[in-house]
Amino acid sequence: MQEDVRRQLFDELRHRLRPMRGRDPRERGRSSTPLELLYDLTYVVAFGAAADQLATHLSDGHVAAALGAYAFAVFSISWAWMSFTWFASAYSNDDVVLRLATLVQMVGVVVLTFGLPVSADDAAQGDSPNNPLMLTGYVVMRLPLVALWLRAARADPAHARTCTGYAATIVVAQAAWAATVLLPLPLALTVAALVLLAVAEMTVPVLLEERRGRLPWNAGHLAERFSLLTLITLGEVVAATVSAVSALVGEQGWSVGAVVVVASGLVLTASLWWAYFLIPSRVVLEQLPERTFAWRYAHLPMFGSIAAVGAGLRVAAEGVESGELSLGHLTLAMAVPVVCVLVMVFATWSVLMSSYDLTHLPLFAVALAPSAAAVVLAWATGFDRRVKTGDGASVTLLVLVVALIASSAVVEVVGHEVVAYGHTVRALEEQVS
Repeated sequence: MQEDVRRQLFDELRHRLRPMRGRDPRERGRSSTPLELLYDLTYVVAFGAAADQLATHLSDGHVAAALGAYAFAVFSISWAWMSFTWFASAYSNDDVVLRLATLVQMVGVVVLTFGLPVSADDAAQGDSPNNPLMLTGYVVMRLPLVALWLRAARADPAHARTCTGYAATIVVAQAAWAATVLLPLPLALTVAALVLLAVAEMTVPVLLEERRGRLPWNAGHLAERFSLLTLITLGEVVAATVSAVSALVGEQGWSVGAVVVVASGLVLTASLWWAYFLIPSRVVLEQLPERTFAWRYAHLPMFGSIAAVGAGLRVAAEGVESGELSLGHLTLAMAVPVVCVLVMVFATWSVLMSSYDLTHLPLFAVALAPSAAAVVLAWATGFDRRVKTGDGASVTLLVLVVALIASSAVVEVVGHEVVAYGHTVRALEEQVS
């Protein structure tokens, strides 16, 4: 057997201790490992549970509390994922210690997911969205990284100070998160502390790598990892579409309205996928890796907005089943997250390309026009009008609203493919030439 084949089999089949000396940040074509893909599976459940809680509490009328608890959940889920992904991109060696540490983190994701309903209920009652169960899950998700960072510091002296800085940051942050649960603080002070902690967690990595040196993370690998989590989050929109159509079909059987809703939901999913991948993340980051941090942070609201699209469709399903929600509320529940996704696609493109072009603003405005038209339609035909399965007119209006909102994403895709792609090419050519 050839020596290179023997070495490949040795690397893939034997997972004993290996040194964490750091990966090659310039390696081209690096892809996600099976371990990383397995790790991502737990986030399907976490994002789905967060979207379910958002839909439930929006339907109950607890709008501010639902949005606050949802924002806290999305940050907790996304930041833990980003932290692991950042480490793995720099030091993944797929040995037994890394595998076991990753499995422990997956347990933490599951525990945190069990805490999401408690978090949403507490917020609806005017309490803090943080709770002991969520805290336990979050700590279990984060603490294994402390040992991994220290291990990397020992094996990679050139980046030891940065690695130990990451480890110390996680320990201090977990102590601070625990204090927000254990200390009897007023709600306003607790919420302020949670916001400050989130900002601090995002700020410290930037300062660490600016002052102590950049770690050997791979920009192209990070682009692939973030795109895969985006796909996972889009799966929540597909699940919500099935849920919404099941509600319609269960009450009145298959109809033109049910077909339009399922078609619109799938078109919305495909269009949002298409719009996201119009951002040339891998190509640009491999050429300009210094833009990775800003691009990375733009994904926090991106992930939350995409999952919220699924929540909006679930609200529509629950509204049709109960007959207690108005057309206006259902329209806003679906239109707002779609608009937020389109805003984040535009913002992420701008951050990545570090460029500005007037052709993008008219396109952006035109893409938002159908969603705006959906809100106007709901307002003109009776914002407080209840949508009931027995009321053919109200169901027809809801179907029109869903179709209009879905067309916003279609307009964004068509406009970029026909007009705006040329600016993306020109902007990149100017910056890497």
